[in-house]
Amino acid sequence: MDADTPLDRLLRRIQAESDFPALSESVGAINRITASDRESVNQLSNTILKDFALTSKLLKLANAAFYSRAGGGTISTVSRAVVILGFDAVRSIALSLILFDNLQNRAQAQQLKEEFLKVLYAALLARELAEKAGVDDGEEAFIGAMLHHLGRMLALFYFPAEMTAARERMATRGITEALAASEVLGASPEQLGIAVARNWGFPERLVQSMKGLPPGRVRKGANEVDRLRIVAGLASALCDGMAQARDGEHATVVVRLVERFRDSVPVTVEQIGTVMSVTFGELSRFAQAVSLDLGRSAFAVQAAQWAGLPPPEEAAGGGISPDAAAPRDALDAAVLHAAAPAPHAADASPSRTPEAVQARLAAGLQDVGNSLVDDSMPLNDILRMILETMYTGMGFEHVILCIRDGSRNAMRGRFGFGEEAQALARAFDFPLAGTPDVFLVALQNNADILISDIDSPNIAPRIPAWFRRQVPARTFVLFPVLVKGKPVGLIYADRSKAGDIVIAETELSLLKSLRNQAVLAIRQSL
Repeated sequence: MDADTPLDRLLRRIQAESDFPALSESVGAINRITASDRESVNQLSNTILKDFALTSKLLKLANAAFYSRAGGGTISTVSRAVVILGFDAVRSIALSLILFDNLQNRAQAQQLKEEFLKVLYAALLARELAEKAGVDDGEEAFIGAMLHHLGRMLALFYFPAEMTAARERMATRGITEALAASEVLGASPEQLGIAVARNWGFPERLVQSMKGLPPGRVRKGANEVDRLRIVAGLASALCDGMAQARDGEHATVVVRLVERFRDSVPVTVEQIGTVMSVTFGELSRFAQAVSLDLGRSAFAVQAAQWAGLPPPEEAAGGGISPDAAAPRDALDAAVLHAAAPAPHAADASPSRTPEAVQARLAAGLQDVGNSLVDDSMPLNDILRMILETMYTGMGFEHVILCIRDGSRNAMRGRFGFGEEAQALARAFDFPLAGTPDVFLVALQNNADILISDIDSPNIAPRIPAWFRRQVPARTFVLFPVLVKGKPVGLIYADRSKAGDIVIAETELSLLKSLRNQAVLAIRQSL
């Protein structure tokens, strides 16, 4: 390449920045390590451990089950994170954290954070959509989508004045950002991103996947590079749509994208909705780990709306952190995270396979989302839909909804599903003050809790007397319902046999999404 090309001049300007060499070394060091042998695990662990802040955030994400399929909440070393989460998953976490930490401390920090959130959400979506696109490695799809707009992030970070001028050209002449940036910088953001990615040592197939897709119908990919490029393109198009669409347009945008990618990523509108709901929870956990307030992000608010979830609330200054709010005694192990053990082996009938359970929960989630759009739907009907979805989807013996009685400062059972559900609901009448038993801990700390055996020595003292007298279940799960930080309800689900409730990761994400739909329904009714 001619050393005097505009692109080379841009690269030399970036290299002259004091922080870019450190960023390049960090990313390059991660990319030079392969997953070919056990020594690579040690190399990756040691590389990450050199950066205390990176190590701390990575372990926090691992224990929040940002990627985990098992072991969330029990990971205390990077080496164990690699073993449990997988080499590629840890590398993906590390790369995303390195980019975030290095691309934020500028005058345009909020704009860069918005761009990073959009890029990260696209990466999460791509990982979930990888299988549908024919991509074997979900983590590679994650990194490919994260790199898709790398050039734009770099341009915003290192050339803010030029990108402002480019936006002005877009507004006055009605041209694309790529063309406007090319006229001002001499190279497009895509060209800049590809050149930097090569410099950082990313595999050529990922570099090639960074190229934008042509307009119109997207044909099925002929090879792995094409498929990586396609899934990154779909995920990025979804996030661009979230950022640009006006209120009420999101359904139209999704329908158009599903039609455009019909041949290459065969998904339905409903499946896209489920994927957005699940991945928004992962986006929230990343934001918590890096102390990023989603309530201040216009993109995050829009993304939550598209996922059918309540908008993220701005963090209150000086408040208790989520970690500090969690119970610190024997109930710690009962607090549910986004990943949980594999489904119970005794529950492997055709109707209770993980695929069947997830399909039922996802279908119910979509039904509830559609009902929330209908302002005429009574609140109780929506809440019953949510409880019924949990009951039939998970095969619980009972699911009960409790609602706060403000006049008595108590929680009372309202209705539910299962044998003699109404009689059982009447048993749930307990004050919201007093000794913090398991129910009060869940409500006061907004903690989802699974009690596997009420007679376990470390749990038994926290089971209230009224429950033992009136409820025959030995295992149950609690999902608190909070609005504006205050408990307004509680969803209870049980089985009679101890240890008979085991919730897999995707199922838990869908159950949390259903609870969040209850929060949204109650908020809309106020």
